[in-house]
Amino acid sequence: MQYEKRLKRFQAWLAEQGDEYDAVLISDRSNIRYLSGFTGTFAYLVISRDKAFILTDSRYTMQARQQCPHFTLEKLARYTPPASIARLCERENWAVLAFERHDLSFDFYDRLKSCFGRANLIPLEQAVEQFRAVKDEEEIALIRTAEHIGDAAFRQVLELVRPGVTERELAFELELAMRRAGASGLSFETIVASGVRSAMPHGVASNKKIERGDLVVFDFGCVYDGYCSDMTRTIGVGTLSEAQKDLYALVLKAQQSALAAARAGVIGEKMQDLVQAVFDKAGFGSYFGHGLGHSVGLEIHEEPRFSRNVKEQLPAGTVISVEPGLYVPGIGGVRIEDLVVLREGGCENLTTSPKELLIVLWRLNIDILGALLYNKLDVIF
Repeated sequence: MQYEKRLKRFQAWLAEQGDEYDAVLISDRSNIRYLSGFTGTFAYLVISRDKAFILTDSRYTMQARQQCPHFTLEKLARYTPPASIARLCERENWAVLAFERHDLSFDFYDRLKSCFGRANLIPLEQAVEQFRAVKDEEEIALIRTAEHIGDAAFRQVLELVRPGVTERELAFELELAMRRAGASGLSFETIVASGVRSAMPHGVASNKKIERGDLVVFDFGCVYDGYCSDMTRTIGVGTLSEAQKDLYALVLKAQQSALAAARAGVIGEKMQDLVQAVFDKAGFGSYFGHGLGHSVGLEIHEEPRFSRNVKEQLPAGTVISVEPGLYVPGIGGVRIEDLVVLREGGCENLTTSPKELLIVLWRLNIDILGALLYNKLDVIF
């Protein structure tokens, strides 16, 4: 990763702010990693126009030296972090320190303020996040790998889907498969929601048993070298009703429309409106209650988004989910989610799992997995 380049870009931005700040305190762990490469759990960055410090304690000093060669190490010993930060600013003659208002607790702010005397503390919003919004090719490669791990794990778990197995058992096998393939952790708590629970958009796996006639929503992701993946697929178990099949076909149509429109320069609000129009025309608009997509990177939910609140154009290099869903009590829920990279003139889809309606079948009480592609009427054993 080009951490020195990222640091220089941030310092150049800081210089453009004029005399508004002397230095910036970075406390958000994802922002610390993005700027410095530090992967430990306890550190602070203090960055001025021409200097950069990392403050950590004896547990991480060796790690900080190895991972952050472009930062000057300041050891936190018997002084508390607020006092150490204040002492550093006093030594460097910095009178105005900006801090990340979304991350710093009020208690930490209060203690920091008490240590600063006459120095000013100024809240800062989205200072590092504005750079994180556009992924470079190294970041995209890591996210692509994480997404492929999820794709492969999903294919393995499909072989285990059958009536009687619980949602938690399927979630465990999915998570285990991702770990075995190289994932260091999960992007978020795995969602496996079946039957009536499939109409719960964030129905994390429970002890409910899979039943014939269920729609089953799988929403999951893993972390690979710090970067997250995210995907959702909905499958059927046994014989589905025509209403369930029609619901799936409608969500698939909406997602395909969104994918065709996704590209650099698209406005987040317009993407949300496009999908909403598909659902409204079919009479299901009231069952779509969430945003169409969120960016993904070091964190599972990042900016910018496909949402009514986003009036701006999304830049090339944005990695974002496309995840329309309908959740209808009495019928069930369907969500289909891909992760894409916005490029000039289109998008690169990082998700490879098929999206035709997948139905798991059994015959003669023998556990046989059949993948019936509803639109193509093919059976794969």
